[in-house]
Amino acid sequence: MAASSKRKVTYFHDADTMGSYYYGPGHPMKPHRLAMTHNLILSYHLYRKMEVCRPHLATDEEMLQFHAAEYVDFLRRVTPDNQPDFSKQLQRFTVGDDCPVFDGLYDYCRL
Repeated sequence: MAASSKRKVTYFHDADTMGSYYYGPGHPMKPHRLAMTHNLILSYHLYRKMEVCRPHLATDEEMLQFHAAEYVDFLRRVTPDNQPDFSKQLQRFTVGDDCPVFDGLYDYCRL
């Protein structure tokens, strides 16, 4: 592939929102891991080879372009406190240990 036809990587980053979610004690994703990754991108000047974008919160209409209404409604309503009430949806949408329910899940998914 010729250098002029190579695709550029797009990197979405927003330190104010992306690192402020806690996935639970057993989950490997921690806010400091996002910060470390971002610092490596800066230190190695990789951002020079990327298009850096700040994500916006998707509207409900934008979410529904890619996801079923039932799934979007589930994401909007489920919380760590009411999670047992959604046992069927948790199984159906494969939400659990690896993809946990956490406070702010819907807004996180909108990023």
